Amino acid sequence: MEHGRTSFLKRHPFGIAAIVLIALLCAAYYIPWPYMIYGPGTAEPVHPRVETGKDFKPEGEFLFTTVSTYSRPNVFSLGYAWLHPRMDIRTEEEATGGTTNLEAYRNLLNWMRDSSEQTALVAAYRAMNREITIEEQGVIVVRFLPESLADENGLQEGDIITSADGIPTLNAEALIEVLTSRKAGDKVKLAGTRGGKPFEVTVPLITMPGTNRTGVGFQHDSVIKVTPPDPVKFDFNDVGGPSAGLMMTLEIISQLTGEDLTRGYRIAGTGTIDANGNVGQIGGIEYKLMAADKENADYFFVPYSKYGIEHWPEDLPAGSADALRTVLGGLDNWLTAERTVRELKLKTKLVPVSSLQEAMDFLRSLPPKNENAA
Repeated sequence: MEHGRTSFLKRHPFGIAAIVLIALLCAAYYIPWPYMIYGPGTAEPVHPRVETGKDFKPEGEFLFTTVSTYSRPNVFSLGYAWLHPRMDIRTEEEATGGTTNLEAYRNLLNWMRDSSEQTALVAAYRAMNREITIEEQGVIVVRFLPESLADENGLQEGDIITSADGIPTLNAEALIEVLTSRKAGDKVKLAGTRGGKPFEVTVPLITMPGTNRTGVGFQHDSVIKVTPPDPVKFDFNDVGGPSAGLMMTLEIISQLTGEDLTRGYRIAGTGTIDANGNVGQIGGIEYKLMAADKENADYFFVPYSKYGIEHWPEDLPAGSADALRTVLGGLDNWLTAERTVRELKLKTKLVPVSSLQEAMDFLRSLPPKNENAA
């Protein structure tokens, strides 16, 4: 019996090696790894994705930019990304900020997108000095404090809380009022929606760090519903995150006022927007710049804050990346964008903006592009 097996191995060594190799390749293809791959995404026109009921056709285009991400890649994708000069690999924990799981991370990104649409409406109507209706609809879990026990008991980032022990909590003040009447160690039943579906969990309360107040222990934000007087609709369901906020706002204003803010140019950009028109920092700006340059964008709006250099501490530890980011504050996006343009020799021109008004002032200062044509 043993002799027959040995003879078979000797007679078919290449066939057996091929079978083993195929098995290994199949395993390598199907086994996911706990990493995320980042690379250039797209730079797409905002105009087709925002409907206002107005018959408006701009001469140029506003482009919103994205980052291409690939979660749980196989070994072949990891190898390709490792060799590609414009792609990066990060651990899943680093990429998601330590979020409970990928489902929670995606729910949080989807809420950020929806919230950016709502806030873009508020910022746009305020910039036009027009009224708009805002309704509070809950409190969203953004990030857990290290002391919190809620994530261990079923609460997730991206969960939208609408009641506590059956009491409606459509804003943070209402939730805090319910919780501060309890003591640390008590349990509270939280209910709401998770990814659009109902959820209910019971979590223990803690004493909030640095206070005597009782709470669940998470950073939160408000969930709002905005009803504009115009039939504004968005189509960004295939996108996650809040970074298209600035470009959405510019498109809304341009359509509703009939003013072609593009001036005939291809204007790409990124940046969150708040209700008062302040532009906030985003992630992955280097990949978004690559995408914009590939689409021949004339200009690229970069989130920028003047805070930073004047607050530079004399005792900043050499090589301290975290301390450097803290000091630079809003300059981080700008420095990354400048470095990316310089190193990759991109042609797109950078424009620093810290507010919606600055972006509009820049656009209005541009001569119409067709007047520059030879």
